[in-house]
Amino acid sequence: MATTTAEEPGVSQRPQNGFAGRSPRRNGSRWFNWVLTFVGMLGAGGVLYLSVGRFYASENGSGTGRMLTTPVKKGDLLITVTEDGNVESANNVELKCKVPGPITILEIVPDGSHVEEGEQLVRLDSSSLEDSVLAQQIVKAKAVAAKITSEKNFAAAKIAVDEYEQGTFPQEMEEHEADITVAQQDLSSAQNQLFYSRKMHRKGYVAGLDVESKEFAVEQAKLHLTIAERKKAVAQKFTRLKTLEDLTSKRDSAQALMESDLAALKNESNKLQRLEDQLKECTIVAPQAGMVVYANDNANRMFQQGPKVDLGAQVNQFQAILRLPDLKNMQVKTLVHETKVDQLRLGMRARIKIQDREFQGAITSIANQPEAANWFQGNVKEYATLIKIDGEPEDLKPGMTAEIEILVDEKQGVLQVPVQCVVESGRKFHAYVQTPTGIEVRDLVLGGTNDTVIEIIDGLKEGELVLLNPRADVPDAKDEHAEAQAVDSSKRFGSNPAKTAAGGTATAPAGGTSAAPGGSPAAGATSSPAGGTAGGATAPAGGKPNAPGGAGGFKLPTFKEQDKDGDGVLTREENPSPWFDKIDTNSNGTIDPKEYKAAMDAAKKLMAGQGGAGGPGGAPGGAP
Repeated sequence: MATTTAEEPGVSQRPQNGFAGRSPRRNGSRWFNWVLTFVGMLGAGGVLYLSVGRFYASENGSGTGRMLTTPVKKGDLLITVTEDGNVESANNVELKCKVPGPITILEIVPDGSHVEEGEQLVRLDSSSLEDSVLAQQIVKAKAVAAKITSEKNFAAAKIAVDEYEQGTFPQEMEEHEADITVAQQDLSSAQNQLFYSRKMHRKGYVAGLDVESKEFAVEQAKLHLTIAERKKAVAQKFTRLKTLEDLTSKRDSAQALMESDLAALKNESNKLQRLEDQLKECTIVAPQAGMVVYANDNANRMFQQGPKVDLGAQVNQFQAILRLPDLKNMQVKTLVHETKVDQLRLGMRARIKIQDREFQGAITSIANQPEAANWFQGNVKEYATLIKIDGEPEDLKPGMTAEIEILVDEKQGVLQVPVQCVVESGRKFHAYVQTPTGIEVRDLVLGGTNDTVIEIIDGLKEGELVLLNPRADVPDAKDEHAEAQAVDSSKRFGSNPAKTAAGGTATAPAGGTSAAPGGSPAAGATSSPAGGTAGGATAPAGGKPNAPGGAGGFKLPTFKEQDKDGDGVLTREENPSPWFDKIDTNSNGTIDPKEYKAAMDAAKKLMAGQGGAGGPGGAPGGAP
């Protein structure tokens, strides 16, 4: 039994006329492929649908000749998740730009080349780095000179402290001692002369004037002795400490300056070494033999003006430039829509189809955070999932497109019917059974689904005939409005629920509830403002495709919606799209309404030409 992508549990319990298939595409080109694939599936499905219908119509007789039926059967049900992905190596040697950028690639080996260990792969523009190295060598030389000077000054200041403590100060003390001794001798001599003069004066040999002169000499000698003693005391108590503080501070300052110059020299030396290392990193060589792969796997080819890595391109620091993959250890990376990622578990088995070859593998990694979305994707959330290919596959190259089918669950011997046999009304699901007495409606309890068939837990029996297209054959099935039911708001929303504005109408948010397939929206729901409405189905911009009951409206943003400041032009901040320069045809740095309208008309024409009505959020218009 052919299987398709399994929906998440919440959606699998809401079957519609033709369940939604794959999750939204990740970029414009993949969306176009999805549209073409979807149209092809509709064509093939329509042939099978009409063939089965005609067969059962002929079997059922003339009474129900126009009603297409199918029997309820038991069989195996495989619930799978199907996605597209890209082959990559599970063990890449990644070569990154280690030079501050942006820096230009001057030489690079061709993508896909086989290289040997030590072979030059990339040469970056090193002219500015060479100038920086020369300038830094001059700065380092000045730092060396400053360091030498500060070391000599520190050594001299250190010697000055030792010189004063061990030489100059003791010498000064000796001089003060000598002055005191001389002053004491002078005082003793003056006192002796005064004693002799007084003796001679009493005998009448010396005049009184001479005695007075000798008394003055004694007083003068006493003063000299006092001054000498005071000088010694001042030198011991104050001069020594002051001089030591001054010399010590000079020594410490010289030491600090020396340490600063040493640190400055070390810093300048490190800068020079770093620049020299960066200069060496401008030439990237192969660390091992292998095949060269450009690191362009995240490029959006629909709107990007050029590849990220190529001759003449500019790269930034830590940006991957090349990879040398291990071709014997391969895996597939795929992005799984948020509505399906919860179904996946590590170790789940997968079938991988690459061109005309099939492989098997298992999930080894499921991202916890969604991949970054671009402007075109809107609010689509997708999670990177890695599937390791069993064994050592040969002749696989990184970048090959792979189709992955992940086995989520397997049920054996369960009752099942095609999904289009089930009709949703409100919160209930029905099927219309053909009986000898007429058409009978049955309430159903549903199980899992793979979007082709759905498990019936209760409500039908094996062998019963159910209508394949009840909406076309049974008038009651065309009424998509659920019967009015009493709602306990406190039970549903909790006590004291927020009240809506009087007369207001709730609007389904972007990515919200879609209308029932093939008719008018379900009661109480309105179309999403981001998605547009056609044929009774709504499709949020970039959201999960709705059931094919009409065209999913992909609504391009209006000029007024993007003109936040209302100045009549769009700046890069208001329209941060990668094709801003293409829309700005007059190259004045802003987009006026005329330029914007021309760009939007071109985008609509492009989408219409690639897939008819519909967009990445909905199936092509007119799907049955």
